[in-house]
Amino acid sequence: MIETALIAQVLVVALVAVVFVSSGTASMFHPLTYYLVFHTLVFVIRPLLVYTFNIDNVWLFIGFWPSATEFVKSLTVSSVALIAFSIACGYAGRVRPDLSRIPKFTFDRLDITAFVMTVVALAPLAVYSAILRQQGADFSGTGDVQMERDPMTGQPVYVNTTGYIAEAHSMGLPLTLGIIWVSRFHPLSFIPFIAFVSYRAFLGWGRWAIIMGVLGMVLLVLYHTRAKWFRWWQVAAGLPVLLLFHTLGNNRDFLRGVLDGSVSPFNMFRMFDGGSSSFVDSVSNQDIANFDFLAFILWVVPNQSGTYTWFTQYLQLFTEPIPRMLWPDKPIGAPVKWVSLHDFGNFSNLTTSLAGDGWMSGGWIGMIVTMVVVGLILGRLHRWFWQSGFQNRYAVLFYCAFIPLSLQWFRDGNITIVKFGFFSLLPILLWIAVTRLLRVWMRLGDGIADRADQPALRLPERL
Repeated sequence: MIETALIAQVLVVALVAVVFVSSGTASMFHPLTYYLVFHTLVFVIRPLLVYTFNIDNVWLFIGFWPSATEFVKSLTVSSVALIAFSIACGYAGRVRPDLSRIPKFTFDRLDITAFVMTVVALAPLAVYSAILRQQGADFSGTGDVQMERDPMTGQPVYVNTTGYIAEAHSMGLPLTLGIIWVSRFHPLSFIPFIAFVSYRAFLGWGRWAIIMGVLGMVLLVLYHTRAKWFRWWQVAAGLPVLLLFHTLGNNRDFLRGVLDGSVSPFNMFRMFDGGSSSFVDSVSNQDIANFDFLAFILWVVPNQSGTYTWFTQYLQLFTEPIPRMLWPDKPIGAPVKWVSLHDFGNFSNLTTSLAGDGWMSGGWIGMIVTMVVVGLILGRLHRWFWQSGFQNRYAVLFYCAFIPLSLQWFRDGNITIVKFGFFSLLPILLWIAVTRLLRVWMRLGDGIADRADQPALRLPERL
């Protein structure tokens, strides 16, 4: 039964990919491309590995082992989620990229001035945050950034700081991408971006920023070179990045060990030493284990929990922006909790995925509604970009920085896209706002100067 379901899983994703490519709308700029990559990794390749090599480390961590029926149900739910998302995103984003219409942008002195002002305003906070989190988050109460884990939900919360400071380092990504964009891809403009990515690799945590940063940079290059897909050399250059991402997942201190001489850099290639054990060990972590998490969610909701969340998890959008330092009793997570996965197993630091989050909201209907709504949002954004946004120099940077974030949305579900998007897009939005304010100020100044040059009105001597 499981073998048949796995074969069907492969056929479904292959069919969706063929239809998508044949539509003429497919490109690296389309959100459906990223969902297909995500789905293939976590809901096609992962269950194949789990079944073939009997990978059960995630089951052991959670304290749950699915039956054959539950295994097949998880595959079915993920496939239905793929179809629902693909139809909605494909319909809303039905526009063919016209690369011949891409303009050549130039940035005037006011654009550059506004960007420099943005960098001056935000870079110190990003650097301070990065320095503060050199050792990552500490749960012993002794580090610069201290956290504690809520025993009821398993979620970590900041104790001695606020997320606005602790996560401000994420602004380094759009700022460094902006430098490349404003400098029109001057070779020296890549230095800050390389420094940012290298620093994140050195720290070992926040690995997704490396992937999303590289994707954002490559999207800008593709736009600049009028290409829809990666070139062969870009794929070749990206393979070491993926390998580093994978290595850091198994050893967060890998790069530090290489620099101090305690770890061999060739450990990155240990998974290729031969034999199935090294390969299985390297891919059995939680990086692409959303299939395992989904199986647990389907077991819990609603048979164990007795109810669904009914989309109440999105109420966190209203409470999350308030710093816990100002509201010590702020609810951890959603203010209304109909379902807590941590009550039925160890779900600490695990993610629901967009499909799992939708299932928690209302079973089949909740999952389909969630996938359709997100598909329509991202598809409409893609349509806007190729209809008008691609001709705006600010919109191009905004879009290329945002689309890679969809991978985080697909993996985490819930409201995480808002939190990641805030820091990743704030510098770009601030740059746009400062530019517009400067242009208004210049127009007002020119208007005042013009009036000053006009002769003064004279009253008649006699009325």
